[in-house]
Amino acid sequence: MTKPSLWQLFKKGVIITIGCLIYAISINLFFVPANLNTGGLTGIALIFNTLWNLPVGLSVFFLNLPVILLAIRFIGFRYIVWTLYATVVSSLLIDLTVPLEGLLALGESDSLLFCIFGGVVCGAGLGIVYTQDASTGGTDVISRLIQLVFPHMTMGRLMLICDLIIVAAGAMILGDPIIALYSIVAIYLSSGAIDTVLYGLEKSQMATIVTTLGDQVCSRLLEELNRGVTRIPSLGGYSGSENETLLCAISARQMSKVQSIVSEVDPNAFVIFSPVHDIMGDGFPMRFK
Repeated sequence: MTKPSLWQLFKKGVIITIGCLIYAISINLFFVPANLNTGGLTGIALIFNTLWNLPVGLSVFFLNLPVILLAIRFIGFRYIVWTLYATVVSSLLIDLTVPLEGLLALGESDSLLFCIFGGVVCGAGLGIVYTQDASTGGTDVISRLIQLVFPHMTMGRLMLICDLIIVAAGAMILGDPIIALYSIVAIYLSSGAIDTVLYGLEKSQMATIVTTLGDQVCSRLLEELNRGVTRIPSLGGYSGSENETLLCAISARQMSKVQSIVSEVDPNAFVIFSPVHDIMGDGFPMRFK
């Protein structure tokens, strides 16, 4: 493993800080005024803020402290160092951006708008942090710790369970189930925004083409799509005929073009399109790296 340069470390820190700032803005600009719950430890901190007016950022930091210490003990410091940085920075920025709380006036019918924009902006900030293999602590670290005990459970399921428990607890403590419903919508939109930042707006596809005319199909794909093609000799399991399997990573817009090319060259070819994401390589952009 090559040691990162000082410039790479600096750039990583700047990107994480930007993500934390966007996340902090979403908390004070949308979540706090509308009494929405983000789920996670920040959601618990928001409950504390509503009940006892405790600073959200400071509460987040102290709630994360035992979680981070457990993560260092059982996962390792090397894998948690940037999460520790993001936790400290996001906690500070949440309290520093408190003046934004009254910037937008919340009317009786504005809760849905705050829920939508809060979820999207919050997810965008967290997504930027996640691109750097870091997090702001909370349920993702807790879920990773739980997964050490229950490895059969996925991270997504564990995070969802934790978030729903916290949102439900907030609804019971504050006595407002409508806010809980808005909060669930905000969490859902946030997860969508995270995926958009991590994987991009455009969904990529992997075209798998089984054909007896590999030379012709490959030539057309290279010329007309400007995409690389991997050629693999293959044998039909039923027919026993010798074929060639072509693998080509394409954008979603190019699916119809691939279908057109294959149908023109080899109408008997077998074509499968599989959704893929986070492709790295020539012709596909690198995000936040």
